[in-house]
Amino acid sequence: MLNKKIVFVSGGSGYLGSAICERCANYGAKVYFSYYKNKEKAETLMRRIEGSKGIKINNKDVRDIEEKIEQLHKEIDRVDVLVNNAGVSQIMPFPMLEEDDVDFMMDVNIKGTIFLTKSITKRMIWQKKGSIVNIGSIAGHRMLDVPVHYATTKAAIAGFTYSLAAQLKRYGIRVNSVVPGLLEEGVSRGVPKELLEDYLNHCSAGRPGTGREVAEVVCFLASDRASYINGQNIFVDGGI
Repeated sequence: MLNKKIVFVSGGSGYLGSAICERCANYGAKVYFSYYKNKEKAETLMRRIEGSKGIKINNKDVRDIEEKIEQLHKEIDRVDVLVNNAGVSQIMPFPMLEEDDVDFMMDVNIKGTIFLTKSITKRMIWQKKGSIVNIGSIAGHRMLDVPVHYATTKAAIAGFTYSLAAQLKRYGIRVNSVVPGLLEEGVSRGVPKELLEDYLNHCSAGRPGTGREVAEVVCFLASDRASYINGQNIFVDGGI
């Protein structure tokens, strides 16, 4: 599906990010990914995916994003696919939220995503072709007992997807988002047992999802096979 395409995955060293990187590579893509703290995991991923490259980027730092992507564009002539996967979560009851907690979540999950996309799409606009897949979360679309500031940032990804798709359509760039439900690993690891049981009781699949299942949908949306899909939020949640 992605033969000879160049794919950039933000947050590639995490559970879902690494699954996306591996599936993209299996479908023929040349994979670049960003990481920040997980250097050891990034190095392991580079060993697993031949020809891949990890780039350390601080998603809170707009200047760092712009400088690193400028360096990348000097190295390669194009990026065909951007997967906005980088994000953070934080278990924090609403009454205990501090301004720093909200700023941190907004900086990484929203501001970082916006400016990374801006830096990558400069070249996409020039080539008049590309595909962007944003990673949302069911937390931003359902009444779930999850951290408020996290859910807010993930709801914002839907609006970002709609607006960006409308603005970039004239350049032949498609923008969609994938909305995972509860997964086996990643941010789902901190879910309390009673909330996990409640989720599974309402999930028609009766189980958490896997990174690979989400990655398969990401790869399809990124590929030319999905050429008639634009501005959509595709749920991969097991049926809630």
